[in-house]
Amino acid sequence: MGKVLFVSHIANFAKFNYPYMRWFREQGWQVDYISAGEEEVKDCDTSYTMAARRNPLSPKNFTAYRQLQQIMEQEKYDIVHCHTPVGGVLARLAARKFRKSGMKVIYTAHGFHFYKGAPLQNWLIYYTVEKFCARYTDTLVTINEEDYQCAVGKKFKAKQIVKIDGVGVDLQRFCYQPQKKEELRRKYEIDQETYVLICVAEVNRNKDQRFLIENMQQLKERIPQICLYIVGRGEELESCKALVKVSGLQEEVKFWGYRKDIEDLLTVSDVLVSASQREGQPINIIEGMACGIPIVCSDVRGQRDLVTSGENGIVYKLGDSEAFCEAIYKLYKEPELVQTFAQNSIQKVPKYSMKRAIENMSVIYKQYMRKEK
Repeated sequence: MGKVLFVSHIANFAKFNYPYMRWFREQGWQVDYISAGEEEVKDCDTSYTMAARRNPLSPKNFTAYRQLQQIMEQEKYDIVHCHTPVGGVLARLAARKFRKSGMKVIYTAHGFHFYKGAPLQNWLIYYTVEKFCARYTDTLVTINEEDYQCAVGKKFKAKQIVKIDGVGVDLQRFCYQPQKKEELRRKYEIDQETYVLICVAEVNRNKDQRFLIENMQQLKERIPQICLYIVGRGEELESCKALVKVSGLQEEVKFWGYRKDIEDLLTVSDVLVSASQREGQPINIIEGMACGIPIVCSDVRGQRDLVTSGENGIVYKLGDSEAFCEAIYKLYKEPELVQTFAQNSIQKVPKYSMKRAIENMSVIYKQYMRKEK
């Protein structure tokens, strides 16, 4: 029986790994997970907690590094699959000496922090660190074209650099069900005439929900029954709530917190909106596409891979309030365009399915499962 360790500096990231963890267990492998431990991690044999912090300069990350080394020494894993910038760096550095004994290290980059248009400090810090750690990586997995071309073009020294179509979405759960919209609106007590915008994302500066809130007054003047649902939690939640109160938009902006019924909330919505400043490959957009609702999103890496303006949504220049509001109004006034976008998204989304993602990752895993035990 082989052994695999999944690593991320936040436990909440485990939800992206559950399908792959289950896949390994089906192969008879021992599956362990290590994270900062904010949430319970399921589908593994042992869940470890390390002292990692999101701030790469935190001294606690050195303690986490030592913890990783000790666990790797104790368990002698065959494969380590690491995620998130801090988790990826700590795991690859900790695994250096064990790779000499055959341990294989896979790192999935869910959107490099250096990208076209990124601040100079991102390139100075994150690019330098990622390029250095690539030499301790057997397979570097990217999930969008820009990151893949960057890693190849900048000659990252990972033994293998691949691109896959994301971490996968359950297309049985997220699917086009327009016939359920009226029923679900009654369930959630949403007026049938309300024009619902929805943003599903961690509430933070990068996702920039403030931009969406700041444009609601202008949108309200053109679409009186408009409402924005912000689904998620995060460090900027209270700040956003304060902005809504100061702006007098309590009736137009609702905070729904962390939810497990996202598929229903997408079905009752009219437009999925995103103001992200940086993305890898946004799951929320793929889920929206699968549910057949049009997307209005900022023109950034990852999002532009999924949404083609005029085909299955509208992409606007980052921070362009006028273009954002015009896009929403256009969809409001042209229901036939919404239907076109829905059909185009539904045709496009199967490549991002969970089944496809597991197939792609299993090809990578199997390369490292063939050695004699």
